[in-house]
Amino acid sequence: MIAMYMSFIDSEDDREKFEIIYHEYRKRMVSVAYSILHNNEDAEDAVHETFIRIAKNMKAIDDPRSKKTSAYVITAAKNNAINLFNKNKRACEHIFTGDIGNLTDERFFEKMSLTESYKEIVNAVELLNETYRDVMYYHFVCDMKIKDIADLLGEKPSAVQQKLIRGKKKLLEILDDDLRD
Repeated sequence: MIAMYMSFIDSEDDREKFEIIYHEYRKRMVSVAYSILHNNEDAEDAVHETFIRIAKNMKAIDDPRSKKTSAYVITAAKNNAINLFNKNKRACEHIFTGDIGNLTDERFFEKMSLTESYKEIVNAVELLNETYRDVMYYHFVCDMKIKDIADLLGEKPSAVQQKLIRGKKKLLEILDDDLRD
């Protein structure tokens, strides 16, 4: 992989500096990216993008082992991970608007009546309070863990768990009311 990055670098001196950066910081960069993305493949993608940017900007680096370079490289990896996280989040939001076909919690959906149509479920989800709808969206569509949702929303995991439970109950109530009408 390092050979691909080297193709972006013209001078031999910059190639040597890049090789030092690659071997010195790669593991830390992946670790930082993983701490944000919680997914190995996405973390690797963020680091890959970071190395491409570093390779294209080698003229800005004097000493590959300096604290300044370390801070630059780690910050670049962190920023790329955050950008990828936000991009993935927006993609999930796009999927969720009007499309709950990707919800995967079978135990929850077993409780729903088999007579419910897809359109009725979509309409019921749209009637939910935004707080419940968002938590259910992150959990079911984005497949996020409760702790990750809590971190994202700045709430305690127990609060997110409670919102998920209440959202499920409310969704079932809405669907049950629709059946009675």
